[in-house]
Amino acid sequence: MTWRFDWTGMGPFLVSSVVAVTLTAWQVRVDRSVFERFFGAADPVAVMAGVAVVGTFAMAYLQGISDFAVLGPGTSREAVSIIAWAVPLLAVAAIGADLVFRYAEDTNVALPDALRFYPAIAVFVESALHIVPIAVLVTFLGMPSGLDATFWRIAIPAALIEAVLQAVYAPSIGTSVFSAIHLVVFGVAQVWMFWRFGFMWMLGFRLVYYALWHLAWGAARLELLF
Repeated sequence: MTWRFDWTGMGPFLVSSVVAVTLTAWQVRVDRSVFERFFGAADPVAVMAGVAVVGTFAMAYLQGISDFAVLGPGTSREAVSIIAWAVPLLAVAAIGADLVFRYAEDTNVALPDALRFYPAIAVFVESALHIVPIAVLVTFLGMPSGLDATFWRIAIPAALIEAVLQAVYAPSIGTSVFSAIHLVVFGVAQVWMFWRFGFMWMLGFRLVYYALWHLAWGAARLELLF
């Protein structure tokens, strides 16, 4: 296996990683408990920094062997258009599931901690659960040329990682089943965004979703449901 790294255009990725580590350190000083459900007793700053380093090399490696890039070939207008209609649909589906099945009261990190936590954890998830697994999958399966068999063999396993994790820790059967299905759809859409538009737009897709589901609805649900 030939290891090829392409460091072209890595600036935005490095900035997002530094911001994530900085926000994590800030949040730890305020209240580190919000990270416990993800990292347990591990030091959140060390975990985030470690993932940032691994993610940086994995991203450069992906750029060297495939078309997955920090900024892909698709235009920003296309990316914004897709985010503008797809993300609200996904958020509405999650809100509907919350109304029907009821997620736990503490599902969302409360404001103002949420403003530090969710941008940081978004970078963590995209690096640890998407960039690294996709780099491994592309190495062994090759690069998709479109929505072909190779794309699905990459996208579905990558999406399943987050889906399974969320389903296992869901508070009920209803929320578990919904989370699994919802996050497979969400994850496949993210892998496609990564392939078509690049990492930064995949990250943007998640950040807008977090803004709607975790921040806006996260604040409203405490008043409406509890």
